[in-house]
Amino acid sequence: MRKGYFHEVHDRFGTEFWVNNASLSEIQLGLEGGAVGIASNPSYISTLLKTEPEFVHETVDAIVGHASADTDEEVLAMQVIQKTVSRPLGMFHEMYKQTDGRYGHVAIQGSPRKNHDLSAMLEEADVFHEMGENIIIKQPSTVEGAKMLEELTARGWSTIGTMCFSVSQYIYMAEAYHRGLKRTDKNPKCLITTLPGMFEEYLAEDAEKRGVEVSPDIISQAGVSAARAAYKVYRERNYKAIILAGGARFTRHWTELVGPEFAMTLSGALAETLIEEHPDVVNRMDTPAPQAVIKELRDKFPDFVRACDEGAMVPEEFRPYGPVVRFQNSLSKGFDTIIEQIQSKQPV
Repeated sequence: MRKGYFHEVHDRFGTEFWVNNASLSEIQLGLEGGAVGIASNPSYISTLLKTEPEFVHETVDAIVGHASADTDEEVLAMQVIQKTVSRPLGMFHEMYKQTDGRYGHVAIQGSPRKNHDLSAMLEEADVFHEMGENIIIKQPSTVEGAKMLEELTARGWSTIGTMCFSVSQYIYMAEAYHRGLKRTDKNPKCLITTLPGMFEEYLAEDAEKRGVEVSPDIISQAGVSAARAAYKVYRERNYKAIILAGGARFTRHWTELVGPEFAMTLSGALAETLIEEHPDVVNRMDTPAPQAVIKELRDKFPDFVRACDEGAMVPEEFRPYGPVVRFQNSLSKGFDTIIEQIQSKQPV
């Protein structure tokens, strides 16, 4: 197989490329283009409705058609998610086997309506684990999510801490992973997200809401700077939980974070752009934004300070943290879309 851009990045730095909420063609692009995993969240169906509506309708029809009349709609929605995730799960299984479980994982995330409830999340995880050995289970970077991550790690199950926008959250989840590893002789994989594109969108909305004047060029450096702050802690403390940058909105959210022992998710469209453009493969992880940019961000955005500074938040503040709330709302909206599809298939 001819190697391309993502193969070169991985060969030189070990940077992992994961495809996010991928259609069938994007899964195939990932397999050919150097992806080592597939990420997904409850917005997956909303994305597929734009790229593969027939697949979504067929999936929902099959789930609803085999369900009893009294089956809860949320249960059906999770069955739709599981069925959808099963497709890339099978396609990446061979990679998982060939790399002895290092690569080839496919992510699944539970209902956003239950991600405050530890027992409910653990029940979902039991179901997800049975889907296949290369499943990797996501939980929020909150107090409840950290408890779940520790428990699943202790079972030897691979995990992703998602909805993480701050150094404080990263440390909290990385420590939970460390505790879980002490309880097992296995070596499950763990990644913890940082979300540069989503974070920048949040800051732009925050600036407009508060009437703060700031150049878009300044905000465009906030997400990458926050990701680098978490990466700095990862290296200084020799944590084992890899950082997974998601929520990319532009190719710069990839190119500015290429570096060793780092992972990133991309949409199929952004991945295809990078494959075609094949930018220079350069490690920019240690190239900070200008001091004047960082100063302006810190002066104008308290939430940027909370994102970048260790100890700027206590664990109880993670869930109500602005960017987390925004992401939670988007996941809930995506889950509602699945419910709406199910309702449209049910007899009146």
